[in-house]
Amino acid sequence: MATVEVYRLATDRNQPAPDSKSFARAAQPWKSLPKQILDTYPQGVKLSLSDTFEEFGAREVFQRSLHYALKVVNKKKQDAGLSNIVSLRVIPLPVSPGNLRVISLGEQHTEVGWDIPTLNNDGTPVNPPTLFNVYRRVDLQSPETRLNPAPLKEGRFKDESIELGKSYVYSVRPVAETPSGPVEGEDSQLLEVTNDDTYPPKPPGELTAISSGEGISLVWLPNTEADLAGYQVYRSGPDKKFQRLQDQLLTTASIIDKSVEKGQTYFYRVKAVDLRGNESQFSEEVSDTVE
Repeated sequence: MATVEVYRLATDRNQPAPDSKSFARAAQPWKSLPKQILDTYPQGVKLSLSDTFEEFGAREVFQRSLHYALKVVNKKKQDAGLSNIVSLRVIPLPVSPGNLRVISLGEQHTEVGWDIPTLNNDGTPVNPPTLFNVYRRVDLQSPETRLNPAPLKEGRFKDESIELGKSYVYSVRPVAETPSGPVEGEDSQLLEVTNDDTYPPKPPGELTAISSGEGISLVWLPNTEADLAGYQVYRSGPDKKFQRLQDQLLTTASIIDKSVEKGQTYFYRVKAVDLRGNESQFSEEVSDTVE
């Protein structure tokens, strides 16, 4: 094999598909693949070419049917004629979604939204519903991943697979259903989002104070946050001027306050703190009197 020549013919979309003789008379050479290029592909690998329709106007291509065939030419410039003819029509797709934006940020999600296109890329109205695929990548150099298992019918998507503090780049493509299956349109503008970890833990629950011979024992339900660093315990006398009971974070859900005086009543509140220093609201207040 020396060269593979690709021929193309554009006809009015309302015309019937050409037969082999009319195609051979009217088709023009479109691409030529010499042996040195063909040899770079392993045996058995399918070769694909993309037609970007640069010769056609923005809307002209939608009024055409396109027909393709191959011809293999040996070193002596001999060929066995054209292959079978493959025909297709270019279908209009919705324009890329606009105004890609953040709708909400949460501890477990980032939600993005976009404007739903009303026009196709040939200027005709979109036949609703328009469907969408959402893609995410870590940066512009990394491969993208489609986030939704099936095309979306709404102009919003909640990404619940994020890591707080990590940046992601999002894009959205419209999807058109065709007899041959779904076809994607062009990407929206890119949107980079960083959902910073500013979310505090939940307040410790079921705080209990019990006076004993050693002092006042405090016990509460342990927090379950994966990034929990520890607890801060606050104590006050009747004046309700709360002060931290210890300098270091407490890593257990209990403590015995031994720095108490008999006959005195003490009030306690507890906060949970995560690894980034985010503090929860105070727990419920409890009190007890040392006997």
